[in-house]
Parts: sequence; structure tokens; C-alpha cells
Amino acid sequence: MKHYFKVAFSGLLISFLGALPLGTLNLTAFEIAASQGLLSALWFCIAVVLVELVVVRLTLFGNERLQLNGKVMDYLLPLGIVLLMYLSVSHFMDSTRIGEVDSKIGLLPRFKSTFVLGFLLSALNPLQIPFWMTWNKVLESKGILETKRRDYTFYILGIGMGTLIGLGAFVLAGKYIFTNYNEYSKVTNLLMGLLYLGFSFYLMYLFIKKRFKYKIQ
Repeated sequence: MKHYFKVAFSGLLISFLGALPLGTLNLTAFEIAASQGLLSALWFCIAVVLVELVVVRLTLFGNERLQLNGKVMDYLLPLGIVLLMYLSVSHFMDSTRIGEVDSKIGLLPRFKSTFVLGFLLSALNPLQIPFWMTWNKVLESKGILETKRRDYTFYILGIGMGTLIGLGAFVLAGKYIFTNYNEYSKVTNLLMGLLYLGFSFYLMYLFIKKRFKYKIQ
């Protein structure tokens, strides 16, 4: 049982620390908690965790059979760029609106379901595939994670708990620490727009670099 606890704790620690650096997922969870409340933020986090667990299970299944660094990445990168660009533009538009009347008029429809938003942001994030493939190999090389079903079960449970705890810290901060969201909504929308735009440019850079590498080969 000590071995399984070690496996679960390893997954928890990796996912918890991975959720702490500022990024699209944790800052979106922060914004949702501040603007829409705990329940909406909770649904967002559940969707993120569910997608992550599926991704981890696929990476454990084997890169050779799934070609996770090849064809899948070719689809995820452009779709992720489009989604982040869309979110960036919608937040920029929200930051320029003045008054309650203007806030009800939107040229771009917003995601009403935070679960769907969390699902899309997590599913179209190509960076988590190499992240978990790398950590899987590290744990396997150290003898912590073995190719057994029970090891995988405890590993995935630990990852789910770690991500929930990490995102939960941002959710609680958004709900109980950042209490003046309405007063700073324009600023937060602008910052979130810049965040999504920055990550979209980064994915665009990865996509161009990948295509350029193919051409050279």
C-alpha cells in the first residue's frame, strides 16, 4: 500500500505544482469565480480535470500507438489558436463597453456554460500532452510508476486531486480575496484578453516551427 500511496502522491504533487504557474486555465478559473461565483467556477474545474485525466490515460496507453506528438498535435494547435483568439477578442470587446446597456450587447456570443469552456480550453491545450508524457517517463525510470492497472488508477486519482487543489486556490482567491470585480471588470477583461492573445501567439509560434521543421525534413 505504501507503493500506491507514493504513486498517488507523485501524481498529486506534479499536477498541483503544474496548476500553480499563471496560465489560461487557472486565471480563467479565478475570473469565473470572481465574476460568476463558486458554482460556475466548480463546473469549469471539473471539466478541466476530466479532460486532463483522459489525456493522462492516453499518454500512459503509449505514444507509439497514438502518435500523440504527431497527428494529434497538428489538429490541436490550430484549434487552440482559434479558441484563444476568440476569447481574446471577446474580452477586449467587453473591456471597451460602457454601462449596463452596452454590456448586454455583444457582437461575439460568450460561452454560457463554464463546463463547456473548461472542456474546450483543456482539450485544446497541446502543451499538456508533452508535459505528462515527460513526467510519465521520469516516474517510470525511477521505478515509482509501474505498468500496472492499479498503479495507473492511483496515479490518475492523485493527478485529479492535485489539479483540483491547485485550481481551487485560484477559485477561492477570485471569490473571497478579489471582492471588487465589478469595479475593475474593464481592467480584468483587458488583462485576460492580453493573456489569451499571448498564449495564442505562443501556440502560433509552435505551429509555425512545427510546419517549418516538416518542410526541412
